[in-house]
Amino acid sequence: MKHSSAAKTRASAHRPRGLASRSGYTLWVVLALVVAAGVAGWSYWAGGDRRPKDFNIVLHNVERDDFALTVTERGEVESAGVTEVISEVKAKNTPGLSILRIVPEGTAVKKGDFLVELDSSALREERTAEQILVNTAAALVVQSRNVYETALIAKEEYLEGTYVQERQTIESEVFVAEENLSRAEEYHEFSKRLAAKGYINQLQLEADKFAVEKSRKELDAAKTKLNVLDNYTKAKMLKTLESDIVIAKAKWESDKNSLELEEEKLKEMDDQIAKCTLTAPKDGTVTYAHNRQNWGGDEFVVKEGAVIRERQAVIRLPDPTKMRVALNVNESLIQYIRQGMPATIAPIGTGGRALRGSVQNINQYAEPGGWRKANVKEYKALVTIDDPAPELRSGMTASVTIRCEEIPNAIQAPVQAIYAHGKDFYAFVFNDGAWEARPIKVGPTNDKFFVIEQGLAEGDRVAMNPRAYLEQVKLPELAPENKQQVVQLTPKMPDAKPATDETAIAAKSEPEQDDAAKPAGDAAATEPTAG
Repeated sequence: MKHSSAAKTRASAHRPRGLASRSGYTLWVVLALVVAAGVAGWSYWAGGDRRPKDFNIVLHNVERDDFALTVTERGEVESAGVTEVISEVKAKNTPGLSILRIVPEGTAVKKGDFLVELDSSALREERTAEQILVNTAAALVVQSRNVYETALIAKEEYLEGTYVQERQTIESEVFVAEENLSRAEEYHEFSKRLAAKGYINQLQLEADKFAVEKSRKELDAAKTKLNVLDNYTKAKMLKTLESDIVIAKAKWESDKNSLELEEEKLKEMDDQIAKCTLTAPKDGTVTYAHNRQNWGGDEFVVKEGAVIRERQAVIRLPDPTKMRVALNVNESLIQYIRQGMPATIAPIGTGGRALRGSVQNINQYAEPGGWRKANVKEYKALVTIDDPAPELRSGMTASVTIRCEEIPNAIQAPVQAIYAHGKDFYAFVFNDGAWEARPIKVGPTNDKFFVIEQGLAEGDRVAMNPRAYLEQVKLPELAPENKQQVVQLTPKMPDAKPATDETAIAAKSEPEQDDAAKPAGDAAATEPTAG
């Protein structure tokens, strides 16, 4: 035990000196490296940044490629040959009629099949009251017709009966008066002969003379009576009787017209009651005509109990062989779209299938807006589907890409590389370490590239951040009022109307302090949804 302890003591006495020497050497080596690195770093920073000045240049090689200006929007698939079943029941101071029964949505129906039954109880009550009016009017017609016929008989009765009878009576009176006058005259003549012979006195002669005068007066009165009857009484009675006939006829015609009007009302009510039951005008699949786009919050949902207004669509029967897409296009893009332009339709839910189509129609007026859309204006466009797929359904959402313009093998440059100076466009070309501000003429653009009509060639290298190099190029001097211009981004399309919302480029002649941080420089800002 003592021997081993002594050996360990000797070993430990010799080990620390060798280890200390090796550790010290390593420490000195590390310190030397740190000092060398510090000296080298100090020398580098003291000598400045030796990187090339153009180490952060972002260039783009101008190339030829097929250019496509497209507009992509989402829309809703609908049938172009849809048949709407509407309510033809007239609203009379009422909001409409409620639905009592309706066929389930999605039901396949044939022409003439039942679709909807509207509440007709109020109409049936009105029909009962109208039937009473019809019956009353019919009774008045019968009564007025009898009065008219009686007036006709009265005229005939007077002319053929009463007048003749009265005339005959008066003629009889005239005949009697003439006979009496003749006899009185004979007696008077006889009396005068007797008086001459002294058989009668003067008083008797005067009496016979008076009898003659009396008979003459009676004859004159009878003749006057006959004259009054022929010339006055008859005419007066005829006028009265004819007036009664005209009045009776007018009353009869009026009553007949009133009866016809009441019968028309009754017939119309029967028609309205019949129209409360809607049937299918053709074969198809039932689709409810919901209206969920009321900005006031009053959505209309077709269901039993819902109130249907006059001329309001209740059911739609789409034609699956004629499909189209209805989409709203932003006002900044509508200028590029023309009728007949080809389009590609990608309905959602069909596995990415693409269908061919074309622009059918573009509305001339903006769609009604609301508080949610603020001042954003949209125009409705209809795109037909040339080859509708069997799995298409009305109401599907579809992405529509309209190909507005295509230019094959066109020289193109990114929109970030275009610099607007006044009303002109420039591209900063990099050649042999120097910059050249080259004027260019641009054509159509999408949200990525401009078509370069003049000024650039294939292979030219242009700056993607031209504002960073304004101090290294020479640009024409601008008048103070032209130092900041609004330039139309895209040249007008063929036969295009002036844009309602010009897409513009704001160009400044003097660089701002933070321009270097903008990689796009003074590049043009394009429409957000053009693709």
